[in-house]
This record gives sequence, structure tokens and C-alpha cells, in this order.
Amino acid sequence: MKMSSQESITVLQYLALINQVSYVSVCRAVGITPQQFSDWVKKRRPVPKERLQSLAEYFEIEADLLIDEKNNLQELTQEKKIDIQILFLNQKLDKGGNEFEMEEYREKLVLLQTEKEKYILISRFDDIVSQNKEQTRRICEAFLDQMENGNYVILEQLLNPKE
Repeated sequence: MKMSSQESITVLQYLALINQVSYVSVCRAVGITPQQFSDWVKKRRPVPKERLQSLAEYFEIEADLLIDEKNNLQELTQEKKIDIQILFLNQKLDKGGNEFEMEEYREKLVLLQTEKEKYILISRFDDIVSQNKEQTRRICEAFLDQMENGNYVILEQLLNPKE
């Protein structure tokens, strides 16, 4: 499913999608109405604690993965998407099954772990650049210039000055 930059989904909606369950099924399972579900998705109302726990148990996840600090459903970011996929694959592996499928899950898990490491680096870099400090920007640009030009020796010397 491709989303435009204006269209976003919540972690809850994504969980329903990858678990291949309808929103109506989720509503029935946790004892809410489709209107309540819609109110949460559209952030008109926060998710009540008792319903949050029911949702977490239903999807076999930690409750804090679903909500933000105001108990509203979290928007699905690329990093959260990867975390959920990793969780989903680990659940599949824990349940066991066909060895061919299990091997595919393990291979996908390795790829997702690598992807997660990449997003963590990008996020850290973004946090540093977002400080809007001139010196920080210049250092980041110098680092990127060295990397883009393949000048790894200079960077290695900075990392290991005694060598």
C-alpha cells in the first residue's frame, strides 16, 4: 500500500493490516464500536487505558507501541513500521511451522535489523543537523564530503588517532 505524503495511518491500523484482520474484527475483539475506533484513528479521543490493554493483548504487543504521551494513537513512521515487522516475524518464528517459511522469516528478520540500524543512524544524524548550529552543519558537511569522496583514511585517523 503506497501512501501519499498527506495520507498517513496509525500503528493500530498497520497492525490490523499485517495481521490481515478487519477493523470491525478488531472492534469486536476488544469491545468497542467502529465509531470509537474512528475517533482514536482521527485523534478526536485518546485511547482509554483498559481498551489500550485489550488492544495490546489482541495484537500481542507492548501497549506503549500503540500510543503517544497523550494516549493518542501513534502515527506509523518508517522506524515504527520496521519495529512492528520485526515483532511480527518474531511472533511467527516463536509459533514455529514449515521450515521453508521459518527460513524466509529469519532471512527477512536479518534484512529488517539492517534496515533498522540504518534508520537509527539517519535519525541520529537528523537530530544533530536539526540543532541548527553553524559549526554542527559545517562538521556534518565536511564529514559527508569525505565519505562521498571515499576519503576513509582521514576519517579512520580521526577515529583512531594512535595508529
